[in-house]
Amino acid sequence: MRISCLGRLFFAHRVHTWTARRLPCRGVVYTWYRRRGLYCTPSMRRLPETELRVAAFAVIACCSCESSAPAAPRPDGLSRAASDWIGTRDASSPAPELPALPKETWVLHVGDSFTDASFQQNLAPRFKAAGVRYVVDATTATYTTTWAYDSAFREWLGRGPSLVIVTLGANEVDIPFPSQHAHPVERIARAVAAAGASCVWTAPPMWKKDTGILQVIHDHCAPCLFFDSDAVLGELRPDERQRDGIHPNERGGARWADAFWQWLSDHRDASRPGWSLRPFEVR
Repeated sequence: MRISCLGRLFFAHRVHTWTARRLPCRGVVYTWYRRRGLYCTPSMRRLPETELRVAAFAVIACCSCESSAPAAPRPDGLSRAASDWIGTRDASSPAPELPALPKETWVLHVGDSFTDASFQQNLAPRFKAAGVRYVVDATTATYTTTWAYDSAFREWLGRGPSLVIVTLGANEVDIPFPSQHAHPVERIARAVAAAGASCVWTAPPMWKKDTGILQVIHDHCAPCLFFDSDAVLGELRPDERQRDGIHPNERGGARWADAFWQWLSDHRDASRPGWSLRPFEVR
């Protein structure tokens, strides 16, 4: 069904009249909690009349330039499908047999409360079975901006982990200007790379649509690999979350850890020492 230009103009006026904005504001597992955080509150504002006029002229221009030709792909890369983020191995290329890891290999896992939401608890036995020491430093209500300047994180990196898992972003799903967190994401990734460790950034299983932080992390976390939990899991069901409707419960955390472990094993590069990773997605 096609909508007339006048209909589009009326629709643009209705949509742009009001908008919501948010103010900026292990062998053995060892877990540390350092409660830090900053909170923002929502507000509503009416768009100025000038913005309404701009929206109206945009709709009129769009009507005058209508064409039956297909739309050109967006050059900014923001329209990438979630499947582009999965990085799964082609089924026709079976995973190679993985050699045992050196005894001194250890893994550092840092992040927010999602790290401890039945995620690290289910990963710990797997790392133990692989003969790898697994150290977790999880802090509730922390952000990429928290860890980018965290001295304890730098101290851990100085001890030479072979692999670093970063589970951050859940507390930034509502921020109005996610691009402002690109530098902290890059700072974390550069610090891990400087320590000579492999790195995976795991996105949280989303419980609502974010304002763009996942795309920012994906685009700026290199050389860390990006694990899109929802793209691999197909999203958690309501019965796989805690009573807050946000964090995974035991069932959800187990399925999340299962999917991540398979993905992590599939990305391990057996031709290189330690827990080296092979990215399947070229960025």
